[in-house]
Amino acid sequence: MKNFFEIFSLPQSFVIDQSKLEKKYLEFQQRFHPDKSSFDDISKSIEINEAYKILSDDFLRACHLLQLKGIDILHDEKAVRVDISTLEEQLELQEKISEISKNEIDDLRKKLNSDFKKLIMEAMQEADINASAQFLTKAKYFKKSLEDLKIRKLKLVDPATSAG
Repeated sequence: MKNFFEIFSLPQSFVIDQSKLEKKYLEFQQRFHPDKSSFDDISKSIEINEAYKILSDDFLRACHLLQLKGIDILHDEKAVRVDISTLEEQLELQEKISEISKNEIDDLRKKLNSDFKKLIMEAMQEADINASAQFLTKAKYFKKSLEDLKIRKLKLVDPATSAG
Protein backbone atom coordinates (compact mmCIF):
# COMPACT_ATOMS: atom_id res chain seq x y z
CA MET A 1 0.00 0.00 0.00
CA LYS A 2 1.41 3.34 -1.05
CA ASN A 3 1.29 6.16 1.43
CA PHE A 4 0.04 9.12 -0.60
CA PHE A 5 0.88 11.54 2.22
CA GLU A 6 4.57 10.69 1.78
CA ILE A 7 4.43 11.43 -1.95
CA PHE A 8 3.38 15.00 -1.17
CA SER A 9 5.48 15.31 2.01
CA LEU A 10 2.36 15.92 4.09
CA PRO A 11 1.67 14.74 7.63
CA GLN A 12 -0.48 11.63 7.83
CA SER A 13 -3.58 13.44 9.07
CA PHE A 14 -7.19 14.03 8.08
CA VAL A 15 -6.65 17.79 8.21
CA ILE A 16 -4.11 18.80 5.59
CA ASP A 17 -2.97 22.04 4.01
CA GLN A 18 -4.90 21.99 0.74
CA SER A 19 -2.91 24.89 -0.73
CA LYS A 20 0.36 23.04 -0.05
CA LEU A 21 -1.10 19.91 -1.66
CA GLU A 22 -2.18 21.81 -4.75
CA LYS A 23 1.13 23.68 -5.04
CA LYS A 24 3.10 20.43 -4.80
CA TYR A 25 0.75 18.77 -7.30
CA LEU A 26 1.30 21.53 -9.84
CA GLU A 27 5.07 21.27 -9.34
CA PHE A 28 4.88 17.51 -9.93
CA GLN A 29 2.73 18.06 -13.02
CA GLN A 30 5.40 20.34 -14.45
CA ARG A 31 8.10 17.78 -13.76
CA PHE A 32 6.39 14.46 -14.52
CA HIS A 33 3.69 15.28 -17.06
CA PRO A 34 3.79 12.61 -19.81
CA ASP A 35 4.16 15.26 -22.53
CA LYS A 36 7.22 16.72 -20.83
CA SER A 37 9.00 13.70 -19.44
CA SER A 38 10.41 10.34 -20.39
CA PHE A 39 8.46 7.11 -20.76
CA ASP A 40 9.68 6.01 -17.31
CA ASP A 41 8.00 9.01 -15.69
CA ILE A 42 4.53 8.05 -16.91
CA SER A 43 3.96 5.68 -13.97
CA LYS A 44 5.10 8.45 -11.60
CA SER A 45 2.59 10.83 -13.22
CA ILE A 46 -0.21 8.28 -12.78
CA GLU A 47 0.76 7.79 -9.13
CA ILE A 48 0.80 11.55 -8.52
CA ASN A 49 -2.64 11.99 -10.10
CA GLU A 50 -4.07 9.17 -8.00
CA ALA A 51 -2.51 10.54 -4.81
CA TYR A 52 -3.83 14.04 -5.51
CA LYS A 53 -7.34 12.73 -6.24
CA ILE A 54 -7.40 10.86 -2.94
CA LEU A 55 -5.81 13.49 -0.74
CA SER A 56 -7.92 16.36 -2.11
CA ASP A 57 -11.20 14.57 -1.27
CA ASP A 58 -12.22 14.39 2.42
CA PHE A 59 -13.94 11.01 2.10
CA LEU A 60 -11.19 9.36 0.08
CA ARG A 61 -8.49 10.84 2.34
CA ALA A 62 -10.28 9.44 5.41
CA CYS A 63 -10.54 6.04 3.71
CA HIS A 64 -6.84 6.18 2.81
CA LEU A 65 -5.95 6.84 6.45
CA LEU A 66 -7.85 3.67 7.40
CA GLN A 67 -6.17 1.75 4.56
CA LEU A 68 -2.80 2.69 5.99
CA LYS A 69 -3.98 1.08 9.26
CA GLY A 70 -5.10 -2.10 7.53
CA ILE A 71 -8.82 -1.44 7.01
CA ASP A 72 -9.95 -1.03 3.41
CA ILE A 73 -13.63 -0.13 3.30
CA LEU A 74 -13.52 0.70 -0.41
CA HIS A 75 -12.14 -2.55 -1.80
CA ASP A 76 -12.50 -5.25 0.82
CA GLU A 77 -16.16 -6.10 1.36
CA LYS A 78 -15.20 -8.29 4.33
CA ALA A 79 -13.37 -5.47 6.13
CA VAL A 80 -16.33 -3.88 7.91
CA ARG A 81 -19.85 -5.13 8.36
CA VAL A 82 -22.42 -2.44 8.90
CA ASP A 83 -25.07 -2.76 11.53
CA ILE A 84 -28.59 -3.77 10.54
CA SER A 85 -30.04 -0.32 11.32
CA THR A 86 -27.71 1.24 8.74
CA LEU A 87 -28.82 -1.28 6.11
CA GLU A 88 -32.49 -0.64 6.94
CA GLU A 89 -31.92 3.12 6.76
CA GLN A 90 -30.27 2.76 3.35
CA LEU A 91 -33.07 0.56 2.01
CA GLU A 92 -35.62 3.19 3.08
CA LEU A 93 -33.48 5.89 1.51
CA GLN A 94 -33.22 3.98 -1.78
CA GLU A 95 -36.99 3.55 -1.80
CA LYS A 96 -37.46 7.27 -1.16
CA ILE A 97 -35.05 8.13 -3.99
CA SER A 98 -36.91 5.87 -6.42
CA GLU A 99 -40.20 7.62 -5.61
CA ILE A 100 -39.02 11.20 -5.06
CA SER A 101 -40.54 14.07 -7.01
CA LYS A 102 -38.50 16.68 -8.86
CA ASN A 103 -39.25 19.45 -6.34
CA GLU A 104 -38.09 17.33 -3.35
CA ILE A 105 -34.70 16.37 -4.76
CA ASP A 106 -32.69 19.44 -3.78
CA ASP A 107 -33.82 19.29 -0.15
CA LEU A 108 -32.92 15.61 0.12
CA ARG A 109 -29.57 16.23 -1.59
CA LYS A 110 -28.73 18.96 0.92
CA LYS A 111 -29.66 16.70 3.84
CA LEU A 112 -27.67 13.75 2.47
CA ASN A 113 -24.64 15.99 1.83
CA SER A 114 -24.82 17.30 5.37
CA ASP A 115 -25.16 13.80 6.84
CA PHE A 116 -22.31 12.55 4.62
CA LYS A 117 -19.96 15.31 5.81
CA LYS A 118 -20.92 14.76 9.46
CA LEU A 119 -20.12 11.06 9.17
CA ILE A 120 -16.69 11.79 7.75
CA MET A 121 -15.95 14.26 10.55
CA GLU A 122 -17.17 11.79 13.19
CA ALA A 123 -14.99 9.08 11.68
CA MET A 124 -11.88 11.22 11.84
CA GLN A 125 -12.56 12.36 15.39
CA GLU A 126 -13.12 8.82 16.63
CA ALA A 127 -10.19 7.29 18.52
CA ASP A 128 -11.30 3.69 17.90
CA ILE A 129 -10.30 2.64 14.37
CA ASN A 130 -13.16 0.13 14.10
CA ALA A 131 -15.69 2.81 15.03
CA SER A 132 -14.09 5.10 12.44
CA ALA A 133 -14.49 2.35 9.87
CA GLN A 134 -18.19 2.04 10.75
CA PHE A 135 -18.73 5.78 10.25
CA LEU A 136 -16.91 5.73 6.91
CA THR A 137 -18.77 2.65 5.74
CA LYS A 138 -22.02 4.42 6.51
CA ALA A 139 -20.68 7.49 4.67
CA LYS A 140 -19.93 5.24 1.68
CA TYR A 141 -23.62 4.29 1.58
CA PHE A 142 -24.61 7.96 1.73
CA LYS A 143 -22.20 8.73 -1.12
CA LYS A 144 -23.87 6.02 -3.21
CA SER A 145 -27.30 7.43 -2.35
CA LEU A 146 -26.16 10.89 -3.47
CA GLU A 147 -25.04 9.40 -6.78
CA ASP A 148 -28.39 7.60 -7.14
CA LEU A 149 -30.22 10.83 -6.36
CA LYS A 150 -28.24 12.62 -9.07
CA ILE A 151 -29.26 9.93 -11.58
CA ARG A 152 -32.89 10.18 -10.45
CA LYS A 153 -32.81 13.94 -10.95
CA LEU A 154 -31.46 13.52 -14.49
CA LYS A 155 -34.25 11.07 -15.27
CA LEU A 156 -36.90 13.43 -13.94
CA VAL A 157 -35.48 16.43 -15.79
CA ASP A 158 -34.87 14.53 -19.03
CA PRO A 159 -37.12 11.44 -19.24
CA ALA A 160 -35.25 10.33 -22.38
CA THR A 161 -32.29 9.36 -20.14
CA SER A 162 -34.43 6.71 -18.47
CA ALA A 163 -35.16 5.00 -21.78
CA GLY A 164 -31.59 3.66 -22.06
